[in-house]
Amino acid sequence: MTEHSTTAAPTTDMGIFRPARFPYTTVLVSVVAGVVLLIFGLIMKAHPADLPVVSALNRLHTGAWGAATDGVYKLLSPFPAVVLTAVLSGVVWVVSRAFRTAVAFGAVIAVTWLPSVVLKVVVDRPRPALGALVHPFAPLQTDASFPSGHTTFVVALTVTACFLLRGTRWVRPTAIAGALATILIALAVMANGLHYPTDVLASILWALAMAPTARLIVADLVLARFGTPRRRAA
Repeated sequence: MTEHSTTAAPTTDMGIFRPARFPYTTVLVSVVAGVVLLIFGLIMKAHPADLPVVSALNRLHTGAWGAATDGVYKLLSPFPAVVLTAVLSGVVWVVSRAFRTAVAFGAVIAVTWLPSVVLKVVVDRPRPALGALVHPFAPLQTDASFPSGHTTFVVALTVTACFLLRGTRWVRPTAIAGALATILIALAVMANGLHYPTDVLASILWALAMAPTARLIVADLVLARFGTPRRRAA
């Protein structure tokens, strides 16, 4: 794997299998981002200056909005998120008729999303204090707060879908839909009183920084050993 610049024409675009233009830079960005987010998380753990924002949003957790945020949070909890990833990977398999592409799609999401648990455990930032919440979430969530796994998953899904669809007319609508979904889940986890704004910000930055390396590992290094993907015709 060497640092290089790709000059391939659009006719040789391969979506999620398009090789990284600057692989070493891609990995370096991910490593630096991980270190910066770790330091940032430890600082915010010691100085939760964004707690008033959580308190303000939690006051709005009533009626239809409160029920909606609860539903969104439960819908994207770890087990349903894994099932959703499997289902979407199946859809990719059916549409693309390429099992290898479906595997790449699901694996890139997983390799982006799941390692964020390590950051969560190491930083070990407590959830927003119950005393600052008018509408505490039930059941009580006892795991660490930084970063938000829900938000990380949504951003990882969005970026991976954009990798899959790049070079097509669908990539921009997918990015827009993903951005809206990210805003929704971010508001939901804060309104539920489960995450600080900085947890959400860290999740977004984590997924954006780690997804290119996850794609590189899955597609360029691992799956590249199992044949060459079809190239789309012009």
